[in-house]
This record gives sequence, structure tokens and C-alpha cells, in this order.
Amino acid sequence: MKKFLAFLLIVLAAVGFIYFKSKKEVKIVPVETVTVKRGEVKRVIDATGIIKPQVGAEIKVGARISGTVVKENVKVGDYVKKGDLIAVIDNRELKEELKKAKARLEEIKRTYPEKIKAQELKLQSALAELRSAEAKLRAEEENYRLKKWELERQEELFKAGYTTEQKLKQARFEFRQAESNLKSAQEALKKAKLEVEVAKRDLEELKKKFKAELSVAEANLKQAEIRYSYSFIYAPKSGIISFVSTQEGETVVAGLNAPQFVTILDPEKLENWIYVDETEIGKVKKGMEVVFTVDTYRDRVFRAKVEEIYPQPEKKNNVVYYIVVARGFKNVELLRPEMTTHNSIISGVKKGVLVVPNAAVKWKNGKYVVYKVEGRQVKEVPVKVGWSDEQFTEIVSGLKEGDTVAIRVEKR
Repeated sequence: MKKFLAFLLIVLAAVGFIYFKSKKEVKIVPVETVTVKRGEVKRVIDATGIIKPQVGAEIKVGARISGTVVKENVKVGDYVKKGDLIAVIDNRELKEELKKAKARLEEIKRTYPEKIKAQELKLQSALAELRSAEAKLRAEEENYRLKKWELERQEELFKAGYTTEQKLKQARFEFRQAESNLKSAQEALKKAKLEVEVAKRDLEELKKKFKAELSVAEANLKQAEIRYSYSFIYAPKSGIISFVSTQEGETVVAGLNAPQFVTILDPEKLENWIYVDETEIGKVKKGMEVVFTVDTYRDRVFRAKVEEIYPQPEKKNNVVYYIVVARGFKNVELLRPEMTTHNSIISGVKKGVLVVPNAAVKWKNGKYVVYKVEGRQVKEVPVKVGWSDEQFTEIVSGLKEGDTVAIRVEKR
């Protein structure tokens, strides 16, 4: 029995020696280390969102006249420049109306100047007649005065017995003749003046009529040109065709609402609607930086600024969200409406604080620890942490600048 107990003690001692020897030899070895340094750490709010068109980003292009679509040049996805022809509506009747309006204007421009020129010649003739009548009247007035003087002289001579009755009668006859000629000349002058006034009035009325009819004809031509232009549907701005509703051969009817042909999306006018949880919305302010990606370009980072925060909440799966609108990102032409965005809103930045890579901080036994390297030894050191972002964690206490910590360790 004593021998058995002695053997058992020897075995236990050997096992204990081997155990404690193996335990003593296990140690933690740093595989990758970094130096504690000062840097910056960002407070980030992560949220998903959707690319949406801004107000005015989508332009619905319609028709202002009724007719059959005889030509349509675009399809969904096409890029059009401002002024590009989108579609043509049957314009044969409008073209005929335009032709008539042009012909009427040309006729007025051709005929009225001829009429005005003829009337001006008529006025010149009337003025010439007036000048002739005025000269005739002056001659008859002079002749009248002369015949009157001769009659008065013959009457005096007859009273004195120095002339004959025959000469007196002749003088009276010539005076009456001169008097009659004077009245005729006066009437001719009145008539000439009247003809001049009529010719002037007719000329002015003709010019007014020409001006009025020219104005109406020009207005009718302009209206015909405008109506004819309505048969050609042009792109009012550059963009991408996002919707096509009418095809060649279809008939459109213009009423109170213009029939829609296509929708043009301006790729430069997109915005990012970020759905922020109600627990985080109080941290978001206008002007904050937003970094986001989309699924189709996972390696491309887009940067924007918070422009608006909508006060009206939205509920999704019984969770309250608020819409934060971000704009100002570059390469916006790569994006499309309704794309899902993965966002990081930078709500704050601390600069000049102690930081270590996130991988260096461990959560162990209810506290944060790091593996501090001192010479050839690695010590597990508790630390107090502050902010953290995608790369770094702020160290509030437990380490100092220049310390070395292990990111990855092995047990040997």
C-alpha cells in the first residue's frame, strides 16, 4: 500500500510538473503593431437612402395641336440635346394655311404700293389743276377790273357826250362777259381745291388701309408659322428620355391638358433622400458632409452636403424616419432615380486626439482593452474610448502618444 501511494505521488508530481511547465511557456506574441498617435476621428451617422429627381428635373414634353404622329425620333434611354427634334405631327393642313398666309402678305405688299403710287400721281395732277385754276382766276380778276374800269369810263364819256351809245353797249357787254368768266374761274378754283382734298384724303385712307391690312396679314402669317411650328416637337432642354407615351401612327388630341409625348430627365438635377432614424435626426444639421455609395458603383465614393431636413416623418416597418436631402455631388450623370444609397453623415470631427485603428480595441469582460507592447512583453491594458468611425477609435485614457499596441496577436 505504501509503495502504491508513493508511486501515485510520483505520477501526480510528474503530471503537475509537465502542466506548469507547458503553461509557463504559453505567451502572447504581437503579429502586427501600430504606434498610438494623434489624429482625427469622425462621428458618423449611417443610413440608407434613395436617389430622387429634384423639382424641375423632369420635363414632360407634350403637343399643342391635334393630329397623327408621323415621326418619332427617340426611345427610352436616349440622350437628347436642347433643340433636338423629338416628333412630328401631320402638318399638311397647317402647311397649306401657312402658304396662303404668305401669299396674302405678298399680295398686299405688291398691290398696295402700286395703288398708293397711282393715287399720288392723281394728287399731283389735282395739285397741277389747282395751280392752273389759281392762275386762271388771277387772270380773270385782272380782266374783270380792266373791263369794269372801261365800262365806268364809257359811262362818264357818254354822259359828257364824248362817246357813242354803241361803244357804251360794247363796254357793258365785255364787263358782263368778264364778270361771268370771273365767277367761272372762282368755281373752277373751288372744284380744284376740292379735288386736291379728296385726292389727299383718298391717299391717306389708302395708306392707313395698307398699314392695317399689312399688320393683319403679318399677324396671320406669324400665327400660321406658330401653329405650323407646333407640329414639330423639340426638346426644351438637354437630358435623358425617361418615358415615351406616344408612337408613330397614333393620333393625339390637344385639349385642356397637352398630350404627353416623352419625359426628359435632367441628369444634373438629382438629389439624395437619406432616411435617418428618429434617434439620430437631432444630430443632423444643414451643411454637414455626406459620403455615400450606390450598389452599381461600389468602389466609387460620392460626396454631398445636407441641404434640407424634412419635418414630416415617414414610417417604415413601424420605425420613424426623417428625410434628409443631400445635394451637390459630382459625377451625378452616373446616377439614376430610385437607386439605393448607403450614406455616412459626418455629424462631427475631433482633431488632434489620440487614436488607434479600430482593430486594436477589444471588448473583453465588459470593458475595452488593448494589447500594449512593452519591449518583448504584451500587456492587456484597459482603456476608455471616445468617438469611433470607420477607421479609428479615440482613446480618452489608458494610453499615451508614442505607445505601441498590437492589432493582432498570437499565443505561443
